[in-house]
Amino acid sequence: MTTSPADISQSETLRIEGISKLFPGVRALDDVSLSVYSGEIHALVGENGAGKSTLMKVLAGIHQKDSGTILLKGEPVAPETPAEAQRLGISVVHQELSLAPNLTVAENIFVRREPTRLNFIRWTELHRRANELLGAFDVRIPTSARVGTLSIAMQQIVEIARALSFEPKILMLDEPTSSLEEHEVGQLFRVLRDLSARGISIIYITHKLKEVFRLADTVTVLRDGKRVDTKPVAETDMDEVVRMMVGRELTQMYPEKAARKGKELLRVEGLRLAGAFENVSFSLHDGEMLGMAGLVGAGRSEIAQTIFGYRRKDGGRILLDGKEVAIDSPADAIRNRMAYLPENRKEAGTFLNMAVVDNLVSANLKEYSAAGLISRRAVNAAATKMVEQFRIRTPSLRQPVSFLSGGNQQKVLIARWLEIMPRVLIADEPTRGIDVGAKAEIHALLRRLCNEGIGIIVISSELPEILGMCDRVLVLHEGRIAGGLSSEDVSEEAIMRLATGHAA
Repeated sequence: MTTSPADISQSETLRIEGISKLFPGVRALDDVSLSVYSGEIHALVGENGAGKSTLMKVLAGIHQKDSGTILLKGEPVAPETPAEAQRLGISVVHQELSLAPNLTVAENIFVRREPTRLNFIRWTELHRRANELLGAFDVRIPTSARVGTLSIAMQQIVEIARALSFEPKILMLDEPTSSLEEHEVGQLFRVLRDLSARGISIIYITHKLKEVFRLADTVTVLRDGKRVDTKPVAETDMDEVVRMMVGRELTQMYPEKAARKGKELLRVEGLRLAGAFENVSFSLHDGEMLGMAGLVGAGRSEIAQTIFGYRRKDGGRILLDGKEVAIDSPADAIRNRMAYLPENRKEAGTFLNMAVVDNLVSANLKEYSAAGLISRRAVNAAATKMVEQFRIRTPSLRQPVSFLSGGNQQKVLIARWLEIMPRVLIADEPTRGIDVGAKAEIHALLRRLCNEGIGIIVISSELPEILGMCDRVLVLHEGRIAGGLSSEDVSEEAIMRLATGHAA
């Protein structure tokens, strides 16, 4: 149960007035104003590119505002570095983790701030303080463990603990639950409510609107760099928030499922990867969308990466059209017209520092080459067509992909792979970190491709997405297929029973 604004202390912790920020070709923030009160959990929502992360980075000292005023406890501030923002009492948990994998948990939490005596680190005190912070999460994370050995979910909790170690007045979190399981989300929410009760102001950025109504006191909607409105959560609903975010009615999040499935396209028999999964067998038909569900660590991504050749299988067979194929590298998979959208599109999918045009054609450069020379005219013409076809929002073809929103980065990745005319498309967390409007577009695009005969495997941690999109669902538990569910039998409860090792 969230508190109502009337219950929140009217002590204003933060006020921003008329904040604007321009980047080349983009007005990221346009005269944004809002207030955050002591003990308030203030959700900040909007489509990708709406300005949420830019506003957070201005407050955190990563970007400097072009105009406007920031007041912290009534005093004007203008942090020019993250260290200065932290000294002022502003801590941030970024969506992209910034931990050092080779350092221990305790060292990461207090990096460059270790307790010392006579220039020697007081290791016992360091671990005591780290354990004290982690104790609030009700999870067991050894403070002596190297962070690189932890799951992504556990790393996320360490990142939050580090932010709390600065004893902030304002804690900002950008998509903090993107890698957490449901029980871990509950633990995080309990911690945030406790911090709120202690008077810490929390700015919570998320695309998951259910979390807004489960956690927040107030919600501010941004669109195209402008503030649309700020409302008490108790006085609005999800439909109204979506309308404010996208500027239109969103009539259908999930398109109609396939009325038919065609012949068997892909068959996996007894696939095995030591330490990750074993004896995985299933089939995929053309025009079918097959879901893979399971808890973090169940082996879903490892299976996808093995099918695509990122990982070398230790056993089993992969067959296309009934014939066994040797896939020992991504190049082998591409030759067999298989495509893979990785879970982490920024690290393993797109070339962030390269232009949109170069990303779009990178999977099929031979189509635009003659005698070893690339035709820029052909490349630009093809990229222009793809930008229009996939409704990619970019100021120009030369814009670096890193400047695009998450949804548009994902569209670039899908458009690029479609250049090879794939027969099998594996989409690992295809809408992670993407706003509600872009999600609907990606869902519609995947279904259209499926209806055109492509066989699609969707891996997703969001059960509503699995239920809404997939014609059939395989559930993984500890590296094995625990069961399969038809669209008639599938439900969140049925998936979770299988995912946790219980009978269907």
